[in-house]
Amino acid sequence: MSYVSINTKKRARVMMCVCIIAAVLLFARLTYIQVVKAEYYSQRAYSQQTRSKSVEPKRGTIYDTTGERVLAQSISTNIVTAVPNSVPKDKKEDIANNLAQILEEDKEKILSNLKKNVSSVTIASKVGQEKAKKVLEYIEENDITGISVDEDMLRVYPYDTLLSHVLGFVGTDNQGLAGVEAYYDSDLSGKPGKIVASFDGGGRETPFTQEQYIAAENGKDIVLTVDATIQSIVEKYLSKAVEENIAEYGSIVIMRPSTGEVLAMANYPTFNANDPFTPNTEELKANWDNMESTQKSEALNQMWRNKAISDTQEPGSTFKLVTAVGALEENIVNIDDKTFYCSGTMKIGTWDIKCWRYYNPHGQESLREGIMNSCNPVFMQVSQRMGIAAFMKYIKAFNLDSKTGIDLPGEATGIMHNEDTMTEVDLATSSFGQTIQITTLQTAVNYCAVSNGGYLVRPYIVREIKSGAGNYDEQIESKVLKQIMSEQTASDIMSALVDTVNYGTAKSAKISDYQIAGKTATGENGRGDNTKYLAGFVGIAPASNPEIVVVMNLYDPVGPSGHGGATICGPIVASIVDEVLKYMDVQTDYTVNETENNEVVVPKITEVNFAQAKSTASENGFELMTVSDFSDDATIVKQVPKYGASLEPGSLIMVYKEGEESQKVAVPDVRNMSSEVARQTFRNAGLNVRVEGTGYVLTQDVTPYEEIEKGSIVTIKCVDDLSELP
Repeated sequence: MSYVSINTKKRARVMMCVCIIAAVLLFARLTYIQVVKAEYYSQRAYSQQTRSKSVEPKRGTIYDTTGERVLAQSISTNIVTAVPNSVPKDKKEDIANNLAQILEEDKEKILSNLKKNVSSVTIASKVGQEKAKKVLEYIEENDITGISVDEDMLRVYPYDTLLSHVLGFVGTDNQGLAGVEAYYDSDLSGKPGKIVASFDGGGRETPFTQEQYIAAENGKDIVLTVDATIQSIVEKYLSKAVEENIAEYGSIVIMRPSTGEVLAMANYPTFNANDPFTPNTEELKANWDNMESTQKSEALNQMWRNKAISDTQEPGSTFKLVTAVGALEENIVNIDDKTFYCSGTMKIGTWDIKCWRYYNPHGQESLREGIMNSCNPVFMQVSQRMGIAAFMKYIKAFNLDSKTGIDLPGEATGIMHNEDTMTEVDLATSSFGQTIQITTLQTAVNYCAVSNGGYLVRPYIVREIKSGAGNYDEQIESKVLKQIMSEQTASDIMSALVDTVNYGTAKSAKISDYQIAGKTATGENGRGDNTKYLAGFVGIAPASNPEIVVVMNLYDPVGPSGHGGATICGPIVASIVDEVLKYMDVQTDYTVNETENNEVVVPKITEVNFAQAKSTASENGFELMTVSDFSDDATIVKQVPKYGASLEPGSLIMVYKEGEESQKVAVPDVRNMSSEVARQTFRNAGLNVRVEGTGYVLTQDVTPYEEIEKGSIVTIKCVDDLSELP
């Protein structure tokens, strides 16, 4: 009989206990994994066995205020992606070579992507339909796995440069990077969908499995307050003004004063939103390759910068509106009380501050005359009567120490003096728009307040947000922030601004069909040799019932016409007002054209022989010009100007017969000439002229030396005394 030793029994019991404990621990662990952490490990297994590809949503469309003109839209394009582990290793170099040829991409970059140890990689985005088709054919014909072609979205701006600083643009991921695209990105972008597929342990797509498709949610559409036609009018005149006056840049804002809607906002130079990373000036293009990356980034940011809202400058005399409102609201003076005196220079502390017409002082003046004459001493005297506290009260009333609240990114805050440290010199210079800074938009908001009876409105750029189905999710309403002046004060200021155009420094903005109220400005930025000027002008029209406020600023103009706001901005604003109001179908103020010229309509003289054309022209008071000798029976096939234009009697009509090429001529520079000398100069060049005003030529609507067809019409604007324009 054998016996089991006590030690053996102990060891058996220990082993049994160990086994029981191990079994309990194993059971507990299995329970923890399968019950407690079941969802976690299920998700991990799913993520390891499945891969998803994003499905880009269609970004919302941006329309102008009509809801019909598309300013930005997304169109279908393609994206080529790869799952590197699914691409055969021995074929990667050959695949990279073929894809590079089809897509016109760098082979080494594609090969590097195919060798990456990642779940998915983009080979090429924004691929056109033709290239995408070739990639698909290549994949199918060669039975290649791991390469996919999927739908993608490409952002397109149909008008290229139009409104680019306001619209902004998107990055390669279709995310808004500037302008409306950035500010309203969450509305425009939508939500991406995805395609989910199964993969084995080696990262290869498993056969006989069905892909899961989760649809993308498209972005919402946006309707702006901006009218594309008004914007194009503004950009046409602004580019001409910047180039003719050799300015660093220019900005124009048009607002509807009753609501705060921005009808146009332009900066020049501009850029192409379809190609936002390409330099926009010849100078920048010439230096681009020699610039460091940080310099390029800074240059691009400056190019994209919406200077109308992001750059502050000393506004000059357009700021006198604020001082005048304060004086009237505080009952310091009545608008027609002659209690001010201009001796040409006024001493403030140790400073001698001049009036722009120091050489011929204005003498005794009222506040109205101070506005009309843009006389700095009047406003310095007003500010002395007000004092710092009262003056700063109206700085705050106009919200000039803060932002306007426009729905665009990058808006700057006005830069004002600190009331606690402000000196008498600061007060004097601020009263006429120096040593303080505001944006072009802030100036527009200021003049909207005086145009609408005294109410400060919030400017806005988006009118409506709607779903892709066309249902309106949100309609943006105009917002009155507060009343900052009485209706009487607003009326007094408006009447003074009308007189400024009719009799004062803003005569350059007078037009025959509408009464404009306006104010000139010549701001200074920097001092001494570093001084750069800001030429500015504000126009309000029609003055009796304002529909638009137009603000124009040109920064650092160094052209032959100088840097005065009246000289170089006033006529441009007048032309914009005339064109925009007629486009808006606003009834003219005058039923009779206030011009001393008795114009007649150009007759139709095409499709008749030369003898008949000559007779018809003569009967209507016109003379014919020809390229060569005409026989009486030669048929006229073209005339310049065309039938329907109106010109002074004695003007020229250029006519052509079959086979003759149009004759062009360089436009003479008649600026500063008398209107009569200008008339003869244009006639000698074979051009017609339309004269607005009397006296000396201030501006001409075709740039000097530009080549145009003989017989074309050039409009010149004249004023009696050029020296009276600041």
